Amino acid sequence: MVNRKVLWLFSLLILSTTAFGQSSNPMVTDVTFGMLTWVKHLNNDIDKPYSSEKAEQLKQRLEDLKVDLTVYKKTRKRLSDSLFRNNIATGKKDPDNLELLKRSMSKVMEGMRGVNDLVSESVQQEGDKLNDQIYKTLYEEPGRYLSYLEAFLGGMDVTKKDLALDGSVCFNRLEECINMIAGMEGRVGKKVK
Repeated sequence: MVNRKVLWLFSLLILSTTAFGQSSNPMVTDVTFGMLTWVKHLNNDIDKPYSSEKAEQLKQRLEDLKVDLTVYKKTRKRLSDSLFRNNIATGKKDPDNLELLKRSMSKVMEGMRGVNDLVSESVQQEGDKLNDQIYKTLYEEPGRYLSYLEAFLGGMDVTKKDLALDGSVCFNRLEECINMIAGMEGRVGKKVK
């Protein structure tokens, strides 16, 4: 009798998990807020004293990150504008452009790691945690996306309102990150002899 109840509960759990996994609502983990927070902490930490050699390395790594973030932001904007301009219906997968966004974000992650290697331990830990979160969302958690744009390109049911709001908020956060990094780059550049 007990085995039947356990088997019945187990079956019910499996069915509910399967039904949940087939939900058409995309699971989005917006990391732009975390990126902006990390960049702000980096900005507060960047003026600590270090050698001119380290300053030169940090300046170059900041430049690389700024370029990678700019490319990612422009790629997102171009794809989002194209979806609205062409009135593309939801539910159609676009694996090529989804992969393009993933590659672009991978470059951003690489840039973050490069900067992270040259800053204080507390900022490093925050950057490492953010990098892990991005990596897991991109490569280890099927059905999870970094934005509604990626979910749309993945064939998920995404409303135009979600796309527009996502695009606006993420674009502004990325723009703020880029501007702060450019300011840091200038401050660090003054320490290069």
